[in-house]
Order: sequence, then C-alpha cells, then structure tokens
Amino acid sequence: MLVAAATLRGRSGTPLHLFTRYELPTDPHPPLDVLVFWEELWRRKTNAPTTLPPTMDRVGDYLDAQLHHIARDPVFPHMHKALRKAVRATENVLKEGHRPEVSRVPCLECGTRIVKVYASQERHDHWRCPTCGDQYDKGRYERALHDHLASRGAERYVPISDASAASGRPQRTLRNWAAQGAIDRTRDPLTGRLLVWWPDVRSMNHTKQTRKRTG
Repeated sequence: MLVAAATLRGRSGTPLHLFTRYELPTDPHPPLDVLVFWEELWRRKTNAPTTLPPTMDRVGDYLDAQLHHIARDPVFPHMHKALRKAVRATENVLKEGHRPEVSRVPCLECGTRIVKVYASQERHDHWRCPTCGDQYDKGRYERALHDHLASRGAERYVPISDASAASGRPQRTLRNWAAQGAIDRTRDPLTGRLLVWWPDVRSMNHTKQTRKRTG
C-alpha cells in the first residue's frame, strides 16, 4: 500500500524525488519509479538535466543510450540489481507461473529447443524440454548452451545474457567490448534486446585467455 513519497538528496543538497515508500517491504515499486530513479541519478552525475515529463519509453530510451557509459561506472551493479528486481516483480504480478520462454538451446537428449519456465520465486526457475520432459537447472542449462554455441552453425547474434553465460565473461565486460567496437552488436527488432555476434565474443574470449596464459 502506498503511504508517502520519499526524497533523497544529491551532493548539491537538492532533492532527488525518486522512490515511493510503501507500507510493506514486499510491496513492489512501480517500474517507472525505478527507471526514473536511475535516470535522475545518472543525469545528476553527468550534469544532463531535462524538463521533459518521464514516460516508460522516454526514460527507457535514455538509459539504453547511456548504458555503455553506465556499464563502466561503479553504480552499474546496483542499477542492474534494481532493474532485475523490478522486472521480476512485474512478471510475478502479470504472469506468475505461466511464462514459458523458448530458448535457442537444444535439449541434450532429443535436440528440441528447451523452454524456460519462470516460477513465482527466481530460485525455482528452470528449463524444460517440451518433447521429452527433461529438466535443466542453471548449471546444466549453461553447459548445454556452451555446447550449442561451440558447435557448427552457431554463427549468429545471441542475447548478451547467453553470450555471458557461455563465455564466462560478465555482461559488463561484453558491453565494454561492444562499445569499443571489438564485438559487433545489434538490437532485436521486436523486443529491443541487445544482441551480440557470437563469433566475435568467442574470438575475444579466446584472445584474452591466451594473453593471460602467455603474459
């Protein structure tokens, strides 16, 4: 239940009207509140104020355009955690227990693309083959993903989360590589999700590992 507005203050002492206080700690923050918090924090940090009213599209586009800079800042892990929590809370409200997501990873047993099943709590999320019923925890899924991307025919753009899991590199590192032009990137035309060219990631990962062994 909403009870009052909360205010933080920046280094200049000016108010940063961000999150809203809720009666219960488990009450989710509205997604726009969360996005506006990080937009205003980053605008203060970079001295880039705006008078435009906040909307999901406008704030989301701004943060997306700034993400390659934010990824190099110590604030990034905190923003990532907050946005992940907001997404999870929204999913739980809208589609609890009914959010199958078809992956690109084939089942190790029968070759069918496995499906991610979201539970009401993240620790219960899992993957399942819709054909043979084989189930995958996070570790087994990442092994299957690694085998798939290492196989022939894996020359494609993949979600940055998949590239991170298969290469063992943090997403922050991959975003830095993309910002530097070391790996090619694009956006999913339907969802806007960041995609990276897997052969570039594989090559960069191998190069970095080789230099570390021979350094």
